[in-house]
Amino acid sequence: MPSNLLELSNRLRPALMAFFQRRLRDASLAEDLTQDLFCRLASGPQHVVDNPEAYIFRIAANLVKDHYRRESVRTRYQHGEMLSDGDIDRLDAARTLEARESVVQVARILNGLPERTRHIFILYRLEGMQRKAIADAFGISVSAVEKHIATAMRTLLRDLGGVQ
Repeated sequence: MPSNLLELSNRLRPALMAFFQRRLRDASLAEDLTQDLFCRLASGPQHVVDNPEAYIFRIAANLVKDHYRRESVRTRYQHGEMLSDGDIDRLDAARTLEARESVVQVARILNGLPERTRHIFILYRLEGMQRKAIADAFGISVSAVEKHIATAMRTLLRDLGGVQ
């Protein structure tokens, strides 16, 4: 392994491990993918990269995508082996239309929220960001973040016909 790659490994390994663990929720898989990333760099063509950190994290993101793609294929194969055609629940046009209308309704409700509340809710519920990180990003307390999330949830439940 070239010395600059060893230096990058020593410097970026903790960040890469955290990157993989956050996305995959599996420490051993995070270690495997981190090792795989540096093996690819060591065995690949040696070329000059302007921003090696960005390049490495792009490779890391692609490894995560590849992992999920492989898992998806594996899951479909396993289910295909275990289920007959009669057991598979097929989507019909009415269910597809109903699902699309539900998504449009949720988007409309979210767009009606105050901008800050909407952004905080999306970061928390859809992006999986921690409340503390959101609070730091917006310069507010964790309690304020929780209030924004609660407001958004109450509005969604009320407007979707759920409990108030």
